[in-house]
Amino acid sequence: MTTVERVKAKHLPSRVAGRRSRNLVGAIEGTIVATAVAAGLDESDSSAFRAFWIVLFTGTFFWVAHVYADLLAGRIQGHHRMRREDITGVMSREWPLLQSSFVLAVPLALGSIGVLTDAVALDVAWLVGIAALVGWGVVFARREGHGPAGIIAAAAMNAAVGLVIIGFKVAVK
Repeated sequence: MTTVERVKAKHLPSRVAGRRSRNLVGAIEGTIVATAVAAGLDESDSSAFRAFWIVLFTGTFFWVAHVYADLLAGRIQGHHRMRREDITGVMSREWPLLQSSFVLAVPLALGSIGVLTDAVALDVAWLVGIAALVGWGVVFARREGHGPAGIIAAAAMNAAVGLVIIGFKVAVK
């Protein structure tokens, strides 16, 4: 029995059932991309205002790229004309990839309007990204039915992904 089959077989209750995105891959990938972009920016190179737009434009670019690739592959494999429902369906399914950039854009927006300094806004943005990755680890572990040790392990593994991003930031500078 695969992991996916085990998860499907174990119907676990959830407070957010029915409201959860079906494209968790896109949400997690978008979080990783946005975190890497935010971590790659430096206050000497980018103001919080500029960083805000870079994070959102990068998320938009990846979203459009995923939508385009999915539609093109579907057209090649499906042997049928593309319909409006195909386009809106793929855009909707891939939306979490772009949506995950919004969370990291919040501290950058606060930096843009002067609530935070540029340096603090940039640091908080990538910290929010790492926190979101830890959150995805917790969601995964709970969904799998793990106890506290499993939840901590999954959160730690996802935090390690964020720390690798920060390690690249430090290595490049």
